[in-house]
Amino acid sequence: MSRSAAPRSDAPPQRISLLLEIYSLQARTSALVQREFARDALPLDDYAALSAIGAFGPITLTELATMLGTPLTTMSDTARRLERRRQVGRRPNPVDGRSALFELTPAGDEAWRAGWPALQRATEAIRAALDVPEDEVRAAVRRLDAAVAAALTDT
Repeated sequence: MSRSAAPRSDAPPQRISLLLEIYSLQARTSALVQREFARDALPLDDYAALSAIGAFGPITLTELATMLGTPLTTMSDTARRLERRRQVGRRPNPVDGRSALFELTPAGDEAWRAGWPALQRATEAIRAALDVPEDEVRAAVRRLDAAVAAALTDT
């Protein structure tokens, strides 16, 4: 029987790998958010960084990269794009003169807030389909994130 053929009804159920399940979840989550942003004709590029800066700024680039699980070099490129769009500004960090603090500009705040309805629809759609309390899901996601972060630091 080929791999693409339907499994026999008497065959034991196949278990897919943990990584494939995580990848599939990320892909579906991304598709849901993309769909909701498209419904409002909003650009999604760099929105996660914009949102994190809006929610937690002023914030350093290192803090932002750590929060979003992104390499510092990638986050630096993202910050430059947001600056070119005049959605984010940077100023010297008064605590550490070597780093900068990033914060939303008025245009950035407007773009960030424009995405809220799309994010709320996506979040509510997920909540409506959960069969366990949201707090349990959040706790499991945090544990999974910590496990992946630990795996990244293993040498």
